[in-house]
Amino acid sequence: MRAGEVTAHGTGSRTFACHSPVDPARVWVALTDPAQTTAYLYGLALHSTWVPDAPIDIRHKDGPTLTGRTLCSRPPERLSYVLQAGPEDPPVYLTWLIRSSPVGCTIRLQIDEIDCADDPDDAEDTWLPVLAALQNLLAAD
Repeated sequence: MRAGEVTAHGTGSRTFACHSPVDPARVWVALTDPAQTTAYLYGLALHSTWVPDAPIDIRHKDGPTLTGRTLCSRPPERLSYVLQAGPEDPPVYLTWLIRSSPVGCTIRLQIDEIDCADDPDDAEDTWLPVLAALQNLLAAD
């Protein structure tokens, strides 16, 4: 399965999914290791303890950082966090769901933008490359 939009849950909510031949524990490492998040999250390094309510220090070598907070962490099956560019900007909620399958795992990414709904094309243009880059990173193992 290639990265693709699976469902749209209404205004501001989109779910994308892809398949990877690796096990869920490997995906978890890719989602939580700042050296690896840069490979698929537009160069952003996410630093956190990944426990609920822990802050996320988000760094980019070429620009300002974002703020974030861990909402849910259940290794290796679910990771939810919120990102925000600044106090006046709308938050973006990301939920990664990893489900084991006989030949690897399915990775779902749910994006919720409560205060700012992207056009479906804009959402695809932003998030499908993230899943494709994550697939490429995992395929390199």
